[in-house]
Amino acid sequence: MRNPMAVNFVSLALLQGVNYVLPLISFPFLFRVLGVERWGLVSFGYSLMQYFVMFTDFGFNLSATKYISEHRDDRRAINSYLNSAMLGRALLCGASLVVLLALIAGFDKFGSEAAFYLLYFGMIVGNVMFPMWFFQGMENMKYITVFNIVAKSVSIVPFFVFIRGPEDYIYVPACYSVGFLLAGLISLYIVYRVMGMRWYLTGWGSVRAALRDSSTYFLSRVSTSLFTTTNSFLLGLVCGNTAVGYYSAAEKLYQAYNQLLSPFTGVLFPHIARSHDTRFFKRVFSRVAVANVFCVAATLALSAWVLRFVYGTAEPEILRIFRTLMCGCLITIPSILLGYPFLAAMGHPLFTNWTNIVTSILHITGLFVLYLCGALTPLSVAALVVAAETTLFSLRVWGVRRFRLFRESTPS
Repeated sequence: MRNPMAVNFVSLALLQGVNYVLPLISFPFLFRVLGVERWGLVSFGYSLMQYFVMFTDFGFNLSATKYISEHRDDRRAINSYLNSAMLGRALLCGASLVVLLALIAGFDKFGSEAAFYLLYFGMIVGNVMFPMWFFQGMENMKYITVFNIVAKSVSIVPFFVFIRGPEDYIYVPACYSVGFLLAGLISLYIVYRVMGMRWYLTGWGSVRAALRDSSTYFLSRVSTSLFTTTNSFLLGLVCGNTAVGYYSAAEKLYQAYNQLLSPFTGVLFPHIARSHDTRFFKRVFSRVAVANVFCVAATLALSAWVLRFVYGTAEPEILRIFRTLMCGCLITIPSILLGYPFLAAMGHPLFTNWTNIVTSILHITGLFVLYLCGALTPLSVAALVVAAETTLFSLRVWGVRRFRLFRESTPS
């Protein structure tokens, strides 16, 4: 454990475990206690906040990490960039607050729950205060793990104390915000006291340069996030909170299944990037794809039992959405493997980003077509997700064939 790489690996494993387990505990509890409608409102508010998270992150998790990693031995340069990036993100946070206030003032959908959305905004402030990219660039992943565990634990554990019925839904955004704000404050203390950075105001030119450099990463990052966030948000705007509740209940399980692959892809990516061992990847890909077929089939056969076990109900609407999304997992798992763990690792990250961007544009276009045709429902959105994932997989298969990656014969 004296090896920094070992510490980083253990930290990431713990972080992934917390990120996976806590939502699986809290979401079913909230669904049961709040009911479908209030759970839908909570999911809709969380989706709205994800737009502000995307905007305030603004690609810094890539650009700032890269800059700090490259200039790690130059503390003056790091300190200046850190402050410039923090100021830039603070400006983006202020702009986000203006947008939220405009939504509350201009639309009854938001104005009728003004306190609810304003309480949620504490998540954005806390996220802006937490410079994850700084710790990534300095390769101090243990701090990221500690802060995320604090944020998630402080946010979620109080659910089981304060939320006793649908009328307690207002505590959900309050708990989330307290957790994120606490983690943000602790991280600032570590950065500016423990790690020896110094706070000062940098010039507007430095702030603008940091924002400009980060903007080049923004589009590719936001396209992927929009793919998942827009579904619940648009359903909430058009169909109401109950529809969001049905869709979100099924989607959480669908996402949990796909996330099972995350630790594996995190290990696979650096190995393939270093070795270009295509024969090894083909063996892994075929075995995972076959195992995935059996897992999806078993989940579909037991889908009603799964919903009753997790949510206490197998309501037909949720069951249909869940089965539709799980059929998509036949595509998503091999698609994930072909993406960053293979195409990007083999030297084609721009193509991998392009597949995400194109698919996201097609998906969002499909959502608005459904809306214009009056066919936007939780089930139609789930079917559209499967169609989009199939498109993404097809593009990546085409990329593998175009670059002739499976024809290479690198020894294992």
